[in-house]
Parts: sequence; C-alpha cells; structure tokens
Amino acid sequence: MIPIGLLQPPGQRVPVARNGDAVAEDLGLADLYTAMAAGDDFIAEVAKAIVPVSLTDPDIIRYRQQVLADFCADPALLHELYAVATEATTVRRWTVMALQSLEGLVGLLRRLRQICEKHPVGTSAGLRRFREILATQLDDDYLAILEKHLAALYFEHGMLFSAALGTGNKIDHVILHEPPPAAKRSLFGARAGSTFTAFENFEFHDGDPLKIVTAPALAIVKAVVGRVAENVQGFFHRLRTELAFYLGCVNLRDRLTRTGVPTCFPTPAPLGHPSLSATDLRDPILTLGGTDVIGTDIDAAAITFTVVTGANSGGKSTFLRAVGCARLMLQAGMFVTARTCTADLRDGLFTHFVRAEDPAMRHGRLDEELARLRALTDQLRPHGILLCNEPFASTNDRDAAAIADPILSALLDAGVQIVLVTHLHEFARQRYAAGHPTDLFLRAGRDPGGRRTYRLTPGAPEATSHGADIFAQVFGYAPGANPPRGQDQ
Repeated sequence: MIPIGLLQPPGQRVPVARNGDAVAEDLGLADLYTAMAAGDDFIAEVAKAIVPVSLTDPDIIRYRQQVLADFCADPALLHELYAVATEATTVRRWTVMALQSLEGLVGLLRRLRQICEKHPVGTSAGLRRFREILATQLDDDYLAILEKHLAALYFEHGMLFSAALGTGNKIDHVILHEPPPAAKRSLFGARAGSTFTAFENFEFHDGDPLKIVTAPALAIVKAVVGRVAENVQGFFHRLRTELAFYLGCVNLRDRLTRTGVPTCFPTPAPLGHPSLSATDLRDPILTLGGTDVIGTDIDAAAITFTVVTGANSGGKSTFLRAVGCARLMLQAGMFVTARTCTADLRDGLFTHFVRAEDPAMRHGRLDEELARLRALTDQLRPHGILLCNEPFASTNDRDAAAIADPILSALLDAGVQIVLVTHLHEFARQRYAAGHPTDLFLRAGRDPGGRRTYRLTPGAPEATSHGADIFAQVFGYAPGANPPRGQDQ
C-alpha cells in the first residue's frame, strides 16, 4: 500500500482533542465549510470531518502548515493532483475481471507521477516525501512491468496450465503459469508433426471440457486482480481526501484575499502554556458574509480568564467567534484571519452560547442553560477552553453572579481557559476587584457620540452596556425624553 502522508508523517500517531458538539453551530462553521467547498460537495464533507478535529501536537500542525504553504504557492499542482485523484475514484469496477479498471488506474498512477515531475519541488517535508515515494515506487520500469503483466492476463496467446490427479482421480494442484510470450501455442506446448484430441465425442453440460481445469485458476487470478484494483483505488480515495482538505484551504484563502482580509500561519505554543497574541484578528465567518470587520489586537500571554464587557452591539460576540475560529483553524493546521497570531494548543474547545427558549415550555431558559453547562463541565478537561456568550442573562444580576462565580472559578481551578462575554456587571465587578493576575478584562468601545468603534481595549468593566444609544438610534430620541413632534407618543 502506497503511503501518502500529506496530512501527517506516514505511520505517525496523531493526538487530537475532543471538541464540543455545539461548536459548529455557535461559531457558524457551516459558512466556513461552504466557502472551502466552492461548490464541491466532497470538499465540504472533508472539511466538516477534519477542521473540528483539533491537533494537539505542534510538530504535526507545522507539518500541515508547510504543505499548505507549498500548495498556496503552486495551486496548479494541487488542482491537477486533485483532478487525477477524483477521476480515479470514478473508474468503473468490472464484474467479471477488473483488468480494464486496473489498467485505467495504472495509467492514472503514471499521470500522477508526471504531474509531480512537471512542477517545482516544494519545501515542505510532506510534499517532498510524497514526490519521492511516487518517484521510487512508481518509476517507469515498475509501471512497464505492471502493464506487461496486465496485458498478459488477457491471454491473447493462450493459457498455460499444469495439473495433477488427486484422490479419486480428481483434478488437483492446478497452476496457471506465465502465458507464452510469442505465438499461440496449445495447452501442452507445440509438438511438431503430432496432434492431440481430448474428450472426443464426449458431452459436457457447459460446453467447455477444460473448465474444470481453468475455472479454479482463473478464480484466483480474478480475486488477485480485484484486490489489487481495490487497493489502488483505495490509495486514490485517501489521496483525494487529503488533497480535498488542502484545496478547501486554498479556496478559502483565495476568497478571503479577494476581500482584503489578512491571513497568516499562526505559531502554535505548547499545550498547557496559556497564550493568545494576535494583531488584526477577525471573525472569518462575518467577513465571508460581506461585512467589513474591524480587527482586534490582543495580548493575553499567561491569561486563563478573559472577560469582555462594554457597549451593546460593540463587537464582543464577533471577537468571541474570532477567537474560537482562530483556535480551531490553528489546530487543524490552517492559516487564521489575522496579520500575526500565536496561541497555545487546547485539549478541547467548547462553547456555551445563548439558545432560544424551549417553545414547549418543558424547561425555562435558566433551567436549560444550567443543564447544558452541567454537561459541558463533565466533558471539559484540564487545558481545555470554554467560550461563553452572555450566560445567565435570563436572571437578575445578583443571582447570576452567585451562580456564575462558583462554576467558572471551579473550571479555572481545574486548568480550563475561559473567554467570557457578559453584561453581568455585578459578577464582572467582583472578579475585577479580586485582582487575579491571570485575568484580562476587555471593553467594547464607543465614542462620545455613542458610535461603536468595534475595537476591544483593556479596561475595567463598566456599569452600563449603553443600550440607550441603540434606543436613540432606532427611535430617534433618548429614552425618557419626549419624542419629536409628529411622532406617535
């Protein structure tokens, strides 16, 4: 079996994290997968399978990044390889013998090697190794011999068998030998001046007196050819899957680049060393929707608890999704939407976002939220990360603080990193006053006129979320003031 090794070194164990089931929904990853697919359903399925599976080995992450960088530098190579692999997966399997299928697959193996020879050698270990494997294991001599054996299996010059009589004078030890190389010969070889007639005037029900000899040997040949064809097609299936991931990444990068969104390959920091430093970090999902997103600069080295407060509609949830997407994309071996980025690896990413209230009223919103959070605490492990968006907003500020503090403190004590977006001023105020050195407080900004700047800056939590600004924008006057003349009271 030909190794591929584009996603990771062949034969190397790949440690991964277990992420939460709600991550894709909360972060809006469906739009990311659609952009990666660019109309190819197979790429979409591969993206769904690979992106959320977070690697925890920085060496394998860098391995993927280097292969992706090579394909970004030479996308024509990627497109040509993917086209051949896709064609190979559609080769028809014949029911009698897979000779035609195998011949077509061998031709595609040759094309695969020729494509690699045509393009310049990349710098990544993964792509260089793949090219070397094709050059050494699929060289011209090997492919020529393979094609020669396949041609021989059509038995254009007859079949050469040997057999013996076994118990009860039954045919035994039937062996199919290499076919005669030149002119067609009889079953027992050419004999000058003599002939041999077998089973004259004897009735056979199937019309073939030698089927009892040929059938067992041909059955073995059929099984071997079918097995080889299946293995070669399996190689192309695996190759297509690995190439589909990289092609999805290139599609996504091209689309982001056309809209002016910065991308970079992030630097992975080791597991268990809290770190997040980024410049111009953006939410890729929002940018894919055509929104002009303002990036965020953040320096959260050695920070385990980030609390984001401030103005309504000020970019807090956007920042939370940007952090989640950046971590997932980093641990998939992809680029991220930022100018620079360094982040530690996390053993599982989980999200706790607001859900709509149960329409059947089986549970209240707070009951449902606490049940979900309890399930998350059972799944989170040390060095995991939890992204919380407006928890406990369905109860009053004091009760919410009493609920949030023990839960979040216990998770932090267990080694879980938390990024919290909240309007719970009482909780944020108490936490800020405690002065934990591993806490970072960010605030969504607004100018004196109430316009949102969509930038997050370090700062103490405010006692207001400036909802009055939004009221004034919608209704045209400040809450508590008289509406303008002519407007309904």
